[in-house]
Amino acid sequence: MQSTTRRTPTAILAAASAVVLTSSLLALGPALATSPGRAAEAAAPTLEAAPSAGCGSEQTPGNDERTITSAGEDRTYRINIPRDYEESTPMPLILGFHGNGSDGAELQNYTGLPTLPAVTVFPDGALDDGKRSWQGAPYASGADDVRFVSDLLDSIEDEHCIDLNRVYATGKSNGGGFVSVLACHLRDRFSAFGIVAGAYYPQSTNGCDYSEPTPMLAIHGTGDATMHYDGGERQGETYPGVRDWIEPWAEASDCTATTERRVGKRGSPDGPVGHLRPGRTGL
Repeated sequence: MQSTTRRTPTAILAAASAVVLTSSLLALGPALATSPGRAAEAAAPTLEAAPSAGCGSEQTPGNDERTITSAGEDRTYRINIPRDYEESTPMPLILGFHGNGSDGAELQNYTGLPTLPAVTVFPDGALDDGKRSWQGAPYASGADDVRFVSDLLDSIEDEHCIDLNRVYATGKSNGGGFVSVLACHLRDRFSAFGIVAGAYYPQSTNGCDYSEPTPMLAIHGTGDATMHYDGGERQGETYPGVRDWIEPWAEASDCTATTERRVGKRGSPDGPVGHLRPGRTGL
């Protein structure tokens, strides 16, 4: 799926959604981790900070491009360290994953995520036939991106002062599908997951274990003409609707209540139906 993020209404929506999404995760993640079955109790005590091995290591605030080696390959990413970073104060960490054909720098530029009070990291998917993509889609390069993210987390947490109880993954489109992969296969390294307009191909849930409650937030428009809200066919694959994709996560979290709210343009009583599953873990 080709990413179309420059100068489009989709980009504006995705940018706004991503900031709302990750801001929400920053607020909710610790409470969800503290009491997985009681997300409705928003005032629940939060976990104390869990300092990473990198606390005490001096870092210069700013935005840099860096490289690490994973599975014998050089992989690149951008990292933004906020101005108020202190070497002895654990900060949240957010990893943002771009869509197919995009890169970490582009996602960083249009989401505004670096304005959040956190260390933000924007990895680059593996380059194949001139495009970058992520594991979890039929056009993926074949790189072990789960291994790459695990290695990347090790590196960042060893060199920066990170709160291990506030580590989040968010992504758009193919990057959102990859966040689904991470929730399936690397959930123990993250506090919560958030997705905007995810591309939920079957590869994004292959071998997924839904046995544990997992804090998850998904934003998807019913008017999405690329990855349809109700599912469809693309890239030679049949992909599920958003509600079908999220159902196992909801069931694993004992999320049973469904609320429907009709949302339209301002002043209009009609519009697409929004489905909210508040449940007990805030899905």
